[in-house]
Amino acid sequence: MKGTTELPDDPALPALGAIRALGLAAAIPALGLDDRPVELTLRGYTPGLRATLEVRAGDRHFALKLYAEDPEPEAELYEALAAVGLVGAGPVRVPPLLARDRTLQVLAIGWLEGPTAQELLKGRRGERAGELAACWLRCAAALPVKVGLPLGAAHMVYNAGKEVVQLDAADRGLGRAARRLARILTQTLPKNGLRRLVHGTFYARHVLDQGDGVGVIDWERFGRGPMELDAGMFLATTWRYGLDHEPLAAEAARVEEALLAGTTGLLDERVLAWHRAAALLRLASKVYVVERRKENWLDRAHALLAEATRLAELAARPDPVARVEAPAVRLNGAALELILRALSTRPATPEELDQIRKLLDERKERPTS
Repeated sequence: MKGTTELPDDPALPALGAIRALGLAAAIPALGLDDRPVELTLRGYTPGLRATLEVRAGDRHFALKLYAEDPEPEAELYEALAAVGLVGAGPVRVPPLLARDRTLQVLAIGWLEGPTAQELLKGRRGERAGELAACWLRCAAALPVKVGLPLGAAHMVYNAGKEVVQLDAADRGLGRAARRLARILTQTLPKNGLRRLVHGTFYARHVLDQGDGVGVIDWERFGRGPMELDAGMFLATTWRYGLDHEPLAAEAARVEEALLAGTTGLLDERVLAWHRAAALLRLASKVYVVERRKENWLDRAHALLAEATRLAELAARPDPVARVEAPAVRLNGAALELILRALSTRPATPEELDQIRKLLDERKERPTS
């Protein structure tokens, strides 16, 4: 979103009300701002869930992340990553945790500078964008950090039900294409493999070029899962950017080439294709937000689903030399029908969702290594 100095009135975010009433310094004394003049810019906002403020106070520059729910898991992640050396001058960096207020459910974190991978792509530096993403993925694969809830293929399929409903509400043709894709994804669920730290929303705009290193921001949806989940989302966002800006399609291809070259031996090609397909379905579902639709939104959504279906079919294709084994979850007929019912033209009922959670409980999956 475009930055604004107007703060929303959102009772679900307790920190917003405190800042509006008292000012930032008085609302969050732990920041130690004293009487410094403060400049606040709203950089991100999801009503009822979260907001991100850019804060400038004298020579200080940091981000304030406001939540409707307790952000303590994210705070613990920043502390864990700092403990293994990812805060500071190393080649891979995350923001430092500066302060927290549990009552107001807010975190203050350092501001990382540098163009995003999306901006690099726009500037025809796709290779650099892919190199940065690969650098992070190699680092994440070696991290000893074991925090976060399980994420993986089953998690993506579970969310697909909502995405199908959103696409069907936007256009019946999109709904049909999305249901076909969701069926392929559901029937070809890959194994997760070894669980590692994953970002969860590894979009190109969350990866920063800091010149001598890579920065990764916005960690609120982190977890533990396969590296292909993050790699697939990154490539899905850069492919979409090439779709939206046709002259940059070749740069998006360079992103993919650089990422794959930089992660040789780390990613499984078919599992990556599956996660790219699931990520493209997720991106296509964003068309349900009517006020954000572009003039050619319908064609764009169909293109995203077509590419996702191509990748899903590639992931499902028998390959005698592939490292991917049989799907981790063998669903019987009744179980599969339950999930596909949730991927129909209506949301699943609470009872169905509870059953699906149990069927797709990733904690019961056995890793491949």
